[in-house]
Amino acid sequence: MIIHVLGTAQDGGYPHAGCKKDCCKTVWDKPHLHRFPACIAAVDKKNKKYYLFDITPNVKEQIHFLESYDCKLAGIFITHAHVGHYLGLMDLGLEIMNLKNIPVYVMSRMKNFINDNQPMGQLVTNRNINLIEIYDQKDIVFENFDVKPFEVPHRNELSETVGYKITINQKSIIFIPDIDSWDKWDYNLVDLVKNNDLLFIDGTFYSKKEIQTRDVSKIPHPEIIDTINKLSHLDDKEKQKVQFIHMNHTNQILRPDSLEFLNLKQNMFNISRENQIFNF
Repeated sequence: MIIHVLGTAQDGGYPHAGCKKDCCKTVWDKPHLHRFPACIAAVDKKNKKYYLFDITPNVKEQIHFLESYDCKLAGIFITHAHVGHYLGLMDLGLEIMNLKNIPVYVMSRMKNFINDNQPMGQLVTNRNINLIEIYDQKDIVFENFDVKPFEVPHRNELSETVGYKITINQKSIIFIPDIDSWDKWDYNLVDLVKNNDLLFIDGTFYSKKEIQTRDVSKIPHPEIIDTINKLSHLDDKEKQKVQFIHMNHTNQILRPDSLEFLNLKQNMFNISRENQIFNF
């Protein structure tokens, strides 16, 4: 089994639509620096299948990354109803891929959101997708891996928000691209790191001071500097498990020459990157 990183940015990707500041305008003509919205795939090479965790507006580029495996899309796990995490479903429909009965694993409110809103509802009517309801802390068992959803606090205007624990060969991978705050969650972040082998966690903002044009209280995410502080007493082996993902275009860790990036690396944490591969 393989975990393949397909995207590492916040919903709008990097560079970001409408941004005319240096953070984005200097990278438009540098495709090697571009980043897609956060998404990972679990690739079951033995059974020639892969499963997406979130399906983004850049799904066509992201599934192209997986073509070398000669595997077929066998399922999609969605975290929540913010556009960067589900909007790629539309590529599965009649106008584009016209796939048949692709399992889409969702919590109850997310299921209702898809059923009740067009054009997503057409995907169900036309049997492009098959919505499978999942439950907090209840395992979904496949031949070579298990998946356990767990609810996390986030802006739940349209659906609940979940993270996922993927277990492969007794190794566990955590995927939490969005959470409001580690302190609002009933699970301890330090224990989360200690009890798992690889973690993709919310790295949206390095510091909330980077947001100047919006009310940052309305887009809550943990600051990377706060996450680093909470995990500072762990040994380096534990810190190396952490991969920050879902970076906003304003986040200076996207720029390898920045002090923020240097601080992240000096503290022994990682920033996820596209086409990163982990074997299990």
